[in-house]
Amino acid sequence: MKRPVLLILLLLFCGIPGQAGNEGKCIQMTVERLPDLNVPRNAHTAAFVNGELTVIGGHTTGFIPTNTAEYYRDGEWHLIDSYFPHDYGFGVVLSPEEILVGGGCAEAFGEGQTMGVELYSALTHSFTPLPILDQRRARSTAARLTDGTVLIGGNWYCADYTSTYSVPEGPATVRRSALQRVSPFIFQTSPDNAIIFSGAGTQDEKLEPMAERLQGEPFEVPLLREWENWNTGDGMQMSQFFIGDETVGGYAWLIPAIRKADGQPGLIKVVGEEFSVLETERPLSLEGPEGEELTNHLVLLADKENSCAWIVQSILGMNRIYVTRVDYGKALRGGKAPVTLYRADLPEDLPGPYAMNPVLLPGGRIAFMGGRPGLDEYYPIASAFILHTEPLPEKSRLPWLLGLLCGILFASALVLIALRLSRKSARIEPESARETVFTDMMTRIQTLMEEKELFKRPDLKVEDLAAELGTNVAYVRGCISGTYGGSFKSFVNEYRIRYVQRLLKENPNAKITALAEDAGFSSNATFYRNFTAFTGLSPAAWLKQQQ
Repeated sequence: MKRPVLLILLLLFCGIPGQAGNEGKCIQMTVERLPDLNVPRNAHTAAFVNGELTVIGGHTTGFIPTNTAEYYRDGEWHLIDSYFPHDYGFGVVLSPEEILVGGGCAEAFGEGQTMGVELYSALTHSFTPLPILDQRRARSTAARLTDGTVLIGGNWYCADYTSTYSVPEGPATVRRSALQRVSPFIFQTSPDNAIIFSGAGTQDEKLEPMAERLQGEPFEVPLLREWENWNTGDGMQMSQFFIGDETVGGYAWLIPAIRKADGQPGLIKVVGEEFSVLETERPLSLEGPEGEELTNHLVLLADKENSCAWIVQSILGMNRIYVTRVDYGKALRGGKAPVTLYRADLPEDLPGPYAMNPVLLPGGRIAFMGGRPGLDEYYPIASAFILHTEPLPEKSRLPWLLGLLCGILFASALVLIALRLSRKSARIEPESARETVFTDMMTRIQTLMEEKELFKRPDLKVEDLAAELGTNVAYVRGCISGTYGGSFKSFVNEYRIRYVQRLLKENPNAKITALAEDAGFSSNATFYRNFTAFTGLSPAAWLKQQQ
Protein backbone atom coordinates (compact mmCIF):
# COMPACT_ATOMS: atom_id res chain seq x y z
CA MET A 1 0.00 0.00 0.00
CA LYS A 2 1.30 3.42 -0.92
CA ARG A 3 2.24 5.86 1.85
CA PRO A 4 -0.35 8.49 0.76
CA VAL A 5 -3.13 5.90 1.13
CA LEU A 6 -1.94 5.07 4.65
CA LEU A 7 -1.80 8.76 5.46
CA ILE A 8 -5.39 9.23 4.26
CA LEU A 9 -6.56 6.38 6.49
CA LEU A 10 -4.86 7.95 9.50
CA LEU A 11 -6.29 11.37 8.70
CA LEU A 12 -9.80 9.94 8.38
CA PHE A 13 -9.39 8.28 11.77
CA CYS A 14 -8.14 11.50 13.32
CA GLY A 15 -11.35 13.28 12.29
CA ILE A 16 -10.85 15.04 8.94
CA PRO A 17 -14.41 16.16 8.03
CA GLY A 18 -16.18 14.15 5.35
CA GLN A 19 -19.53 12.77 4.35
CA ALA A 20 -20.71 9.21 4.65
CA GLY A 21 -24.37 9.43 3.71
CA ASN A 22 -26.78 6.51 3.89
CA GLU A 23 -28.48 7.13 0.57
CA GLY A 24 -29.58 3.84 -0.97
CA LYS A 25 -28.94 1.91 2.25
CA CYS A 26 -31.50 0.28 4.48
CA ILE A 27 -31.39 1.46 8.09
CA GLN A 28 -32.11 -1.18 10.71
CA MET A 29 -34.83 -0.29 13.20
CA THR A 30 -34.93 -1.37 16.82
CA VAL A 31 -37.94 -3.49 17.84
CA GLU A 32 -39.32 -2.83 21.31
CA ARG A 33 -41.62 -5.65 22.29
CA LEU A 34 -44.65 -4.87 24.42
CA PRO A 35 -46.78 -7.37 26.38
CA ASP A 36 -49.51 -9.00 24.30
CA LEU A 37 -52.99 -7.53 24.34
CA ASN A 38 -55.47 -9.24 26.63
CA VAL A 39 -57.74 -9.86 23.61
CA PRO A 40 -56.50 -10.68 20.09
CA ARG A 41 -58.23 -8.18 17.80
CA ASN A 42 -58.51 -6.84 14.26
CA ALA A 43 -60.59 -4.07 12.59
CA HIS A 44 -60.30 -2.01 15.77
CA THR A 45 -59.59 1.66 16.51
CA ALA A 46 -56.04 2.46 17.65
CA ALA A 47 -54.87 5.80 19.01
CA PHE A 48 -52.44 7.58 21.35
CA VAL A 49 -54.32 9.71 23.88
CA ASN A 50 -53.28 11.14 27.23
CA GLY A 51 -49.83 9.62 26.71
CA GLU A 52 -51.29 6.08 26.45
CA LEU A 53 -51.62 3.61 23.61
CA THR A 54 -55.28 2.67 23.33
CA VAL A 55 -57.24 0.08 21.30
CA ILE A 56 -61.03 -0.08 21.09
CA GLY A 57 -63.36 -2.74 19.70
CA GLY A 58 -62.80 -4.86 16.60
CA HIS A 59 -63.31 -8.60 16.36
CA THR A 60 -61.43 -11.40 18.08
CA THR A 61 -60.77 -15.10 17.46
CA GLY A 62 -63.52 -16.69 15.39
CA PHE A 63 -64.41 -13.36 13.72
CA ILE A 64 -66.55 -12.47 16.77
CA PRO A 65 -67.03 -8.79 17.72
CA THR A 66 -65.61 -7.76 21.10
CA ASN A 67 -67.05 -4.92 23.21
CA THR A 68 -63.76 -4.34 25.03
CA ALA A 69 -60.97 -1.76 24.99
CA GLU A 70 -57.43 -1.69 26.37
CA TYR A 71 -54.96 1.01 27.37
CA TYR A 72 -51.22 0.62 28.04
CA ARG A 73 -49.86 1.96 31.31
CA ASP A 74 -47.04 0.97 33.69
CA GLY A 75 -45.83 -1.81 31.41
CA GLU A 76 -49.14 -3.67 30.99
CA TRP A 77 -52.43 -3.60 29.10
CA HIS A 78 -55.53 -2.80 31.14
CA LEU A 79 -58.80 -4.30 29.87
CA ILE A 80 -62.08 -2.37 30.16
CA ASP A 81 -65.59 -2.82 28.74
CA SER A 82 -67.26 -0.63 26.14
CA TYR A 83 -70.98 -0.44 25.41
CA PHE A 84 -70.68 -1.63 21.80
CA PRO A 85 -68.10 -3.76 19.93
CA HIS A 86 -67.40 -1.36 16.98
CA ASP A 87 -66.09 -4.14 14.74
CA TYR A 88 -65.16 -2.28 11.53
CA GLY A 89 -66.49 0.87 13.19
CA PHE A 90 -65.10 4.39 12.99
CA GLY A 91 -62.93 6.17 15.54
CA VAL A 92 -61.80 9.79 15.65
CA VAL A 93 -59.67 11.59 18.25
CA LEU A 94 -61.63 14.65 19.37
CA SER A 95 -59.08 15.98 21.87
CA PRO A 96 -55.82 14.82 23.50
CA GLU A 97 -57.96 12.86 26.00
CA GLU A 98 -61.09 11.79 24.06
CA ILE A 99 -61.99 9.37 21.25
CA LEU A 100 -65.39 9.22 19.57
CA VAL A 101 -66.23 5.70 18.31
CA GLY A 102 -69.34 4.54 16.51
CA GLY A 103 -71.00 2.03 14.21
CA GLY A 104 -69.55 -1.30 13.17
CA CYS A 105 -70.78 -4.76 12.25
CA ALA A 106 -73.81 -6.04 14.16
CA GLU A 107 -72.92 -9.73 14.19
CA ALA A 108 -70.05 -12.18 13.83
CA PHE A 109 -68.35 -12.71 10.45
CA GLY A 110 -68.72 -9.03 9.51
CA GLU A 111 -72.51 -9.19 9.12
CA GLY A 112 -74.86 -6.22 9.42
CA GLN A 113 -74.39 -2.68 10.70
CA THR A 114 -75.00 -0.86 14.01
CA MET A 115 -75.86 2.67 15.17
CA GLY A 116 -74.22 2.83 18.61
CA VAL A 117 -71.94 5.76 19.51
CA GLU A 118 -69.88 6.36 22.65
CA LEU A 119 -67.16 8.65 23.93
CA TYR A 120 -63.99 7.25 25.50
CA SER A 121 -62.23 9.35 28.15
CA ALA A 122 -58.55 8.61 28.65
CA LEU A 123 -58.66 10.54 31.94
CA THR A 124 -61.20 8.22 33.58
CA HIS A 125 -60.68 5.17 31.33
CA SER A 126 -64.43 4.90 30.82
CA PHE A 127 -67.07 5.13 28.09
CA THR A 128 -70.13 7.39 27.94
CA PRO A 129 -73.01 6.40 25.61
CA LEU A 130 -74.17 9.13 23.20
CA PRO A 131 -77.14 9.60 20.83
CA ILE A 132 -77.15 6.91 18.14
CA LEU A 133 -76.28 7.50 14.49
CA ASP A 134 -78.86 8.56 11.93
CA GLN A 135 -77.98 5.49 9.83
CA ARG A 136 -76.74 1.97 10.50
CA ARG A 137 -73.08 1.95 9.51
CA ALA A 138 -70.05 -0.32 9.12
CA ARG A 139 -66.66 0.48 7.59
CA SER A 140 -67.42 4.18 7.60
CA THR A 141 -64.95 7.02 8.16
CA ALA A 142 -65.17 9.99 10.52
CA ALA A 143 -63.12 13.20 10.50
CA ARG A 144 -63.09 16.09 12.95
CA LEU A 145 -63.61 19.46 11.25
CA THR A 146 -62.23 22.80 12.39
CA ASP A 147 -65.49 23.82 14.06
CA GLY A 148 -65.44 20.68 16.23
CA THR A 149 -68.16 18.76 14.42
CA VAL A 150 -67.48 15.32 12.98
CA LEU A 151 -68.17 14.51 9.32
CA ILE A 152 -69.12 10.87 8.64
CA GLY A 153 -69.32 8.99 5.32
CA GLY A 154 -69.15 5.50 3.89
CA ASN A 155 -70.98 2.24 4.57
CA TRP A 156 -70.65 -1.47 3.85
CA TYR A 157 -73.46 -3.36 2.08
CA CYS A 158 -75.88 -0.66 3.15
CA ALA A 159 -76.97 2.77 1.89
CA ASP A 160 -74.37 5.52 2.34
CA TYR A 161 -75.39 8.93 3.64
CA THR A 162 -73.16 11.93 4.39
CA SER A 163 -73.83 13.02 7.98
CA THR A 164 -72.42 15.24 10.71
CA TYR A 165 -72.19 14.48 14.41
CA SER A 166 -71.83 16.80 17.39
CA VAL A 167 -71.18 15.97 21.04
CA PRO A 168 -73.48 15.83 22.91
CA GLU A 169 -76.28 16.78 20.46
CA GLY A 170 -75.90 13.81 18.10
CA PRO A 171 -76.23 13.27 14.32
CA ALA A 172 -77.62 15.29 11.44
CA THR A 173 -78.09 13.91 7.93
CA VAL A 174 -76.68 16.10 5.16
CA ARG A 175 -77.77 14.06 2.12
CA ARG A 176 -77.70 10.67 0.50
CA SER A 177 -74.18 10.34 -0.93
CA ALA A 178 -73.77 10.97 -4.65
CA LEU A 179 -71.59 7.84 -4.84
CA GLN A 180 -72.17 4.93 -2.49
CA ARG A 181 -68.75 4.42 -0.84
CA VAL A 182 -66.90 2.31 1.72
CA SER A 183 -64.05 3.53 3.98
CA PRO A 184 -63.65 6.88 2.18
CA PHE A 185 -61.14 9.65 2.69
CA ILE A 186 -62.63 12.76 4.28
CA PHE A 187 -60.38 15.80 3.80
CA GLN A 188 -61.21 19.34 4.89
CA THR A 189 -60.43 21.77 2.06
CA SER A 190 -61.38 25.11 3.63
CA PRO A 191 -62.77 26.35 6.96
CA ASP A 192 -66.32 25.55 5.79
CA ASN A 193 -65.95 22.73 3.25
CA ALA A 194 -64.56 19.21 2.83
CA ILE A 195 -64.35 16.48 0.18
CA ILE A 196 -65.19 12.79 0.42
CA PHE A 197 -63.89 10.19 -2.02
CA SER A 198 -63.10 6.48 -2.20
CA GLY A 199 -61.92 3.91 -4.71
CA ALA A 200 -64.48 1.33 -3.63
CA GLY A 201 -68.26 1.27 -3.36
CA THR A 202 -70.42 -0.09 -0.57
CA GLN A 203 -70.09 -3.62 -2.02
CA ASP A 204 -66.33 -3.23 -2.69
CA GLU A 205 -66.90 -2.49 -6.39
CA LYS A 206 -64.63 0.02 -8.18
CA LEU A 207 -65.92 3.58 -8.38
CA GLU A 208 -65.44 6.42 -10.83
CA PRO A 209 -62.77 8.94 -9.73
CA MET A 210 -65.22 11.44 -8.28
CA ALA A 211 -65.02 13.55 -5.13
CA GLU A 212 -68.11 14.82 -3.35
CA ARG A 213 -68.14 18.17 -1.59
CA LEU A 214 -69.76 18.77 1.76
CA GLN A 215 -71.09 21.96 0.17
CA GLY A 216 -71.36 22.08 -3.61
CA GLU A 217 -71.52 19.68 -6.53
CA PRO A 218 -69.30 16.56 -6.95
CA PHE A 219 -66.33 16.85 -9.31
CA GLU A 220 -64.09 14.47 -11.25
CA VAL A 221 -60.45 13.91 -10.27
CA PRO A 222 -58.64 12.82 -13.51
CA LEU A 223 -55.44 11.89 -11.63
CA LEU A 224 -57.31 9.12 -9.84
CA ARG A 225 -57.85 7.38 -13.16
CA GLU A 226 -54.10 6.75 -13.23
CA TRP A 227 -53.67 5.74 -9.58
CA GLU A 228 -55.51 3.23 -7.39
CA ASN A 229 -55.43 1.37 -4.05
CA TRP A 230 -55.80 4.72 -2.33
CA ASN A 231 -57.94 3.43 0.51
CA THR A 232 -57.78 4.37 4.15
CA GLY A 233 -57.73 0.94 5.70
CA ASP A 234 -60.18 0.23 8.51
CA GLY A 235 -59.94 2.18 11.76
CA MET A 236 -57.46 4.73 10.44
CA GLN A 237 -57.48 8.36 11.61
CA MET A 238 -57.87 11.05 8.94
CA SER A 239 -55.38 13.16 10.92
CA GLN A 240 -52.59 10.76 9.95
CA PHE A 241 -52.80 12.03 6.34
CA PHE A 242 -52.82 15.75 7.24
CA ILE A 243 -49.70 17.83 6.48
CA GLY A 244 -51.21 21.34 6.48
CA ASP A 245 -51.80 24.02 9.10
CA GLU A 246 -55.48 24.75 9.72
CA THR A 247 -54.64 27.74 11.96
CA VAL A 248 -53.66 29.69 8.83
CA GLY A 249 -56.21 28.04 6.55
CA GLY A 250 -53.71 25.62 5.00
CA TYR A 251 -55.41 22.32 4.22
CA ALA A 252 -52.99 19.81 2.66
CA TRP A 253 -52.96 16.01 2.72
CA LEU A 254 -50.93 13.04 1.49
CA ILE A 255 -52.30 9.64 0.46
CA PRO A 256 -50.39 6.53 -0.71
CA ALA A 257 -51.29 5.09 -4.11
CA ILE A 258 -50.28 2.58 -6.79
CA ARG A 259 -49.93 3.64 -10.42
CA LYS A 260 -52.15 1.43 -12.57
CA ALA A 261 -49.82 1.31 -15.57
CA ASP A 262 -46.83 -0.31 -13.86
CA GLY A 263 -47.65 -0.91 -10.19
CA GLN A 264 -45.31 1.89 -9.08
CA PRO A 265 -46.10 3.16 -5.55
CA GLY A 266 -46.26 6.89 -4.99
CA LEU A 267 -47.81 9.67 -2.96
CA ILE A 268 -50.69 11.90 -4.05
CA LYS A 269 -50.73 15.42 -2.63
CA VAL A 270 -54.11 17.08 -2.04
CA VAL A 271 -54.06 20.85 -1.45
CA GLY A 272 -57.57 22.21 -1.20
CA GLU A 273 -59.27 20.45 -4.10
CA GLU A 274 -56.11 20.14 -6.24
CA PHE A 275 -54.63 16.65 -6.69
CA SER A 276 -51.02 16.10 -7.83
CA VAL A 277 -48.19 13.57 -7.49
CA LEU A 278 -45.56 14.35 -4.85
CA GLU A 279 -42.10 14.37 -6.45
CA THR A 280 -39.50 12.18 -4.72
CA GLU A 281 -35.74 11.93 -5.27
CA ARG A 282 -36.06 8.22 -6.00
CA PRO A 283 -39.07 5.99 -6.63
CA LEU A 284 -40.85 4.15 -3.87
CA SER A 285 -40.89 0.39 -4.25
CA LEU A 286 -43.01 -2.74 -3.88
CA GLU A 287 -39.83 -4.81 -3.67
CA GLY A 288 -37.41 -4.97 -0.74
CA PRO A 289 -33.61 -4.65 -1.12
CA GLU A 290 -33.31 -8.46 -1.06
CA GLY A 291 -36.02 -8.94 -3.67
CA GLU A 292 -38.82 -9.46 -1.14
CA GLU A 293 -42.28 -8.81 -2.51
CA LEU A 294 -43.83 -6.12 -0.31
CA THR A 295 -47.58 -5.85 0.06
CA ASN A 296 -49.33 -3.04 -1.80
CA HIS A 297 -51.19 -2.32 1.43
CA LEU A 298 -49.48 1.04 2.00
CA VAL A 299 -50.09 2.71 5.36
CA LEU A 300 -49.11 6.36 5.68
CA LEU A 301 -48.41 8.24 8.91
CA ALA A 302 -47.76 11.97 8.55
CA ASP A 303 -45.29 13.53 11.00
CA LYS A 304 -45.97 17.27 10.74
CA GLU A 305 -43.42 18.14 13.42
CA ASN A 306 -40.59 16.81 11.24
CA SER A 307 -42.22 17.49 7.81
CA CYS A 308 -42.01 13.84 6.85
CA ALA A 309 -44.32 10.91 6.20
CA TRP A 310 -43.75 7.28 7.17
CA ILE A 311 -45.00 4.60 4.75
CA VAL A 312 -45.32 1.16 6.33
CA GLN A 313 -45.24 -2.05 4.28
CA SER A 314 -45.12 -5.67 5.37
CA ILE A 315 -44.18 -8.94 3.64
CA LEU A 316 -46.95 -11.52 3.56
CA GLY A 317 -45.78 -14.60 5.48
CA MET A 318 -42.58 -13.00 6.83
CA ASN A 319 -41.72 -11.38 10.16
CA ARG A 320 -40.25 -8.32 8.49
CA ILE A 321 -41.52 -4.78 8.05
CA TYR A 322 -40.17 -2.01 5.85
CA VAL A 323 -40.76 1.67 6.60
CA THR A 324 -40.03 4.41 4.08
CA ARG A 325 -39.44 7.96 5.31
CA VAL A 326 -40.40 10.65 2.80
CA ASP A 327 -39.27 14.16 3.77
CA TYR A 328 -42.09 15.94 1.96
CA GLY A 329 -41.11 19.44 3.21
CA LYS A 330 -38.57 19.86 0.42
CA ALA A 331 -41.12 18.82 -2.22
CA LEU A 332 -43.64 21.38 -0.95
CA ARG A 333 -41.00 24.06 -1.58
CA GLY A 334 -40.58 23.04 -5.23
CA GLY A 335 -37.88 20.38 -4.91
CA LYS A 336 -38.01 16.60 -4.64
CA ALA A 337 -38.58 14.78 -1.37
CA PRO A 338 -35.65 12.70 -0.06
CA VAL A 339 -36.51 9.03 0.56
CA THR A 340 -34.94 6.83 3.26
CA LEU A 341 -35.66 3.12 3.74
CA TYR A 342 -35.82 1.41 7.15
CA ARG A 343 -36.17 -2.26 7.99
CA ALA A 344 -37.29 -4.18 11.05
CA ASP A 345 -36.74 -7.91 11.56
CA LEU A 346 -39.21 -9.12 14.15
CA PRO A 347 -38.51 -12.05 16.53
CA GLU A 348 -39.60 -15.42 15.13
CA ASP A 349 -42.44 -15.72 17.64
CA LEU A 350 -43.74 -12.24 16.84
CA PRO A 351 -46.06 -12.41 13.80
CA GLY A 352 -45.79 -9.45 11.50
CA PRO A 353 -49.24 -7.97 10.85
CA TYR A 354 -50.51 -7.86 7.27
CA ALA A 355 -53.63 -5.80 8.06
CA MET A 356 -51.94 -3.00 9.96
CA ASN A 357 -53.35 -0.18 12.05
CA PRO A 358 -50.16 1.49 13.33
CA VAL A 359 -49.97 4.64 15.44
CA LEU A 360 -47.25 7.31 15.19
CA LEU A 361 -45.69 8.20 18.54
CA PRO A 362 -43.46 11.17 19.44
CA GLY A 363 -39.86 10.86 18.29
CA GLY A 364 -40.49 8.88 15.10
CA ARG A 365 -41.67 5.72 16.85
CA ILE A 366 -44.39 3.55 15.32
CA ALA A 367 -46.62 1.32 17.47
CA PHE A 368 -48.39 -1.82 16.25
CA MET A 369 -51.19 -3.42 18.25
CA GLY A 370 -53.12 -6.44 17.02
CA GLY A 371 -54.15 -6.92 13.40
CA ARG A 372 -54.01 -10.11 11.38
CA PRO A 373 -50.96 -11.91 9.95
CA GLY A 374 -52.56 -12.80 6.61
CA LEU A 375 -55.87 -12.81 4.79
CA ASP A 376 -57.69 -14.87 7.42
CA GLU A 377 -60.03 -12.77 9.56
CA TYR A 378 -60.69 -15.62 11.98
CA TYR A 379 -57.36 -15.54 13.81
CA PRO A 380 -56.35 -11.97 14.69
CA ILE A 381 -53.18 -11.48 16.71
CA ALA A 382 -52.59 -10.07 20.19
CA SER A 383 -48.97 -9.00 19.73
CA ALA A 384 -47.88 -5.41 20.31
CA PHE A 385 -44.54 -3.74 19.59
CA ILE A 386 -42.92 -0.42 18.78
CA LEU A 387 -40.46 0.28 15.96
CA HIS A 388 -37.84 2.91 16.76
CA THR A 389 -36.91 4.90 13.66
CA GLU A 390 -35.45 7.84 15.56
CA PRO A 391 -31.63 8.26 15.70
CA LEU A 392 -29.95 6.65 18.69
CA PRO A 393 -28.68 9.10 21.33
CA GLU A 394 -25.05 10.12 20.98
CA LYS A 395 -22.64 8.30 23.27
CA SER A 396 -20.67 10.35 25.76
CA ARG A 397 -17.05 11.04 24.88
CA LEU A 398 -14.23 9.11 26.52
CA PRO A 399 -11.86 10.99 28.81
CA TRP A 400 -9.22 12.61 26.62
CA LEU A 401 -6.31 10.54 27.92
CA LEU A 402 -8.12 7.25 27.38
CA GLY A 403 -9.25 8.45 23.97
CA LEU A 404 -5.69 9.36 23.02
CA LEU A 405 -4.42 5.93 24.11
CA CYS A 406 -7.14 4.18 22.12
CA GLY A 407 -6.31 6.35 19.13
CA ILE A 408 -2.62 5.42 19.25
CA LEU A 409 -3.43 1.71 19.52
CA PHE A 410 -5.94 1.88 16.68
CA ALA A 411 -3.54 3.83 14.47
CA SER A 412 -0.83 1.24 15.13
CA ALA A 413 -3.21 -1.52 14.13
CA LEU A 414 -3.99 0.33 10.88
CA VAL A 415 -0.28 0.56 10.10
CA LEU A 416 0.20 -3.20 10.62
CA ILE A 417 -2.84 -4.00 8.46
CA ALA A 418 -1.60 -1.67 5.74
CA LEU A 419 1.83 -3.30 5.70
CA ARG A 420 0.36 -6.78 5.41
CA LEU A 421 -1.97 -5.71 2.62
CA SER A 422 0.93 -4.16 0.71
CA ARG A 423 2.90 -7.44 0.93
CA LYS A 424 -0.06 -9.42 -0.36
CA SER A 425 -1.00 -6.95 -3.09
CA ALA A 426 0.97 -8.89 -5.72
CA ARG A 427 -1.18 -11.95 -5.08
CA ILE A 428 -4.53 -10.12 -5.30
CA GLU A 429 -6.67 -11.42 -8.15
CA PRO A 430 -6.81 -8.95 -11.06
CA GLU A 431 -10.16 -7.30 -11.84
CA SER A 432 -10.34 -9.12 -15.15
CA ALA A 433 -9.94 -12.46 -13.37
CA ARG A 434 -12.79 -11.65 -10.96
CA GLU A 435 -14.97 -10.68 -13.91
CA THR A 436 -14.16 -14.02 -15.55
CA VAL A 437 -15.20 -15.90 -12.38
CA PHE A 438 -18.46 -13.94 -12.22
CA THR A 439 -19.12 -14.65 -15.91
CA ASP A 440 -18.52 -18.37 -15.41
CA MET A 441 -20.81 -18.44 -12.39
CA MET A 442 -23.50 -16.54 -14.27
CA THR A 443 -23.31 -19.08 -17.08
CA ARG A 444 -23.88 -21.89 -14.56
CA ILE A 445 -26.82 -19.99 -13.06
CA GLN A 446 -28.42 -19.42 -16.47
CA THR A 447 -27.93 -23.06 -17.41
CA LEU A 448 -29.68 -24.17 -14.21
CA MET A 449 -32.55 -21.78 -14.74
CA GLU A 450 -33.07 -22.85 -18.35
CA GLU A 451 -32.47 -26.61 -18.10
CA LYS A 452 -34.04 -27.32 -14.71
CA GLU A 453 -36.53 -24.43 -14.98
CA LEU A 454 -36.01 -23.54 -11.33
CA PHE A 455 -37.96 -20.33 -11.87
CA LYS A 456 -41.17 -22.42 -11.89
CA ARG A 457 -40.89 -22.81 -8.13
CA PRO A 458 -43.16 -20.11 -6.64
CA ASP A 459 -41.11 -20.07 -3.43
CA LEU A 460 -37.68 -20.12 -5.10
CA LYS A 461 -35.09 -18.40 -2.92
CA VAL A 462 -31.50 -17.41 -3.52
CA GLU A 463 -30.57 -20.05 -0.91
CA ASP A 464 -32.04 -22.75 -3.18
CA LEU A 465 -29.95 -21.60 -6.12
CA ALA A 466 -26.79 -21.47 -4.00
CA ALA A 467 -27.44 -25.04 -2.81
CA GLU A 468 -27.84 -26.25 -6.40
CA LEU A 469 -24.54 -24.59 -7.33
CA GLY A 470 -22.69 -25.74 -4.23
CA THR A 471 -21.66 -22.21 -3.25
CA ASN A 472 -22.68 -19.52 -0.76
CA VAL A 473 -25.67 -17.16 -0.90
CA ALA A 474 -23.64 -13.95 -0.85
CA TYR A 475 -21.62 -15.07 -3.89
CA VAL A 476 -24.73 -15.91 -5.93
CA ARG A 477 -26.48 -12.67 -4.98
CA GLY A 478 -23.35 -10.64 -5.75
CA CYS A 479 -22.93 -12.41 -9.09
CA ILE A 480 -26.52 -11.69 -10.15
CA SER A 481 -26.35 -8.10 -8.94
CA GLY A 482 -22.99 -7.44 -10.61
CA THR A 483 -23.73 -9.22 -13.89
CA TYR A 484 -27.49 -8.92 -14.34
CA GLY A 485 -27.74 -5.51 -12.68
CA GLY A 486 -30.86 -6.22 -10.64
CA SER A 487 -32.18 -8.14 -7.66
CA PHE A 488 -32.57 -11.91 -7.47
CA LYS A 489 -36.36 -11.51 -7.52
CA SER A 490 -36.26 -9.43 -10.70
CA PHE A 491 -33.86 -11.91 -12.28
CA VAL A 492 -36.21 -14.85 -11.61
CA ASN A 493 -39.32 -12.94 -12.67
CA GLU A 494 -37.72 -12.09 -16.02
CA TYR A 495 -37.31 -15.81 -16.71
CA ARG A 496 -40.95 -16.36 -15.76
CA ILE A 497 -42.14 -13.58 -18.06
CA ARG A 498 -40.07 -14.82 -21.00
CA TYR A 499 -41.46 -18.31 -20.40
CA VAL A 500 -45.05 -16.99 -20.57
CA GLN A 501 -44.19 -14.96 -23.69
CA ARG A 502 -42.83 -18.04 -25.45
CA LEU A 503 -45.90 -20.12 -24.64
CA LEU A 504 -48.25 -17.33 -25.72
CA LYS A 505 -46.51 -17.14 -29.08
CA GLU A 506 -46.92 -20.89 -29.50
CA ASN A 507 -50.55 -20.91 -28.36
CA PRO A 508 -52.20 -17.44 -28.42
CA ASN A 509 -55.49 -18.91 -27.15
CA ALA A 510 -53.97 -20.26 -23.96
CA LYS A 511 -55.35 -19.00 -20.65
CA ILE A 512 -52.89 -16.36 -19.45
CA THR A 513 -53.54 -16.89 -15.75
CA ALA A 514 -52.81 -20.62 -16.09
CA LEU A 515 -49.52 -19.87 -17.86
CA ALA A 516 -48.56 -17.38 -15.13
CA GLU A 517 -49.19 -19.98 -12.43
CA ASP A 518 -47.17 -22.58 -14.36
CA ALA A 519 -44.33 -20.07 -14.71
CA GLY A 520 -44.07 -19.75 -10.93
CA PHE A 521 -45.90 -16.49 -10.17
CA SER A 522 -47.53 -16.62 -6.74
CA SER A 523 -50.56 -14.56 -7.79
CA ASN A 524 -52.18 -13.02 -10.85
CA ALA A 525 -51.61 -9.53 -9.46
CA THR A 526 -47.87 -10.19 -9.16
CA PHE A 527 -47.74 -11.53 -12.71
CA TYR A 528 -49.60 -8.61 -14.27
CA ARG A 529 -47.55 -6.04 -12.36
CA ASN A 530 -44.22 -7.60 -13.35
CA PHE A 531 -45.27 -8.26 -16.95
CA THR A 532 -46.35 -4.64 -17.41
CA ALA A 533 -43.19 -3.31 -15.76
CA PHE A 534 -40.98 -5.54 -17.94
CA THR A 535 -42.71 -5.03 -21.32
CA GLY A 536 -44.51 -1.72 -20.86
CA LEU A 537 -47.70 -3.45 -22.03
CA SER A 538 -50.42 -5.62 -20.57
CA PRO A 539 -50.25 -9.33 -21.59
CA ALA A 540 -53.22 -8.88 -23.94
CA ALA A 541 -51.73 -5.76 -25.57
CA TRP A 542 -48.34 -7.46 -25.93
CA LEU A 543 -49.90 -10.53 -27.55
CA LYS A 544 -51.86 -8.36 -29.98
CA GLN A 545 -48.62 -6.60 -30.92
CA GLN A 546 -47.01 -9.94 -31.76
CA GLN A 547 -49.78 -10.98 -34.16
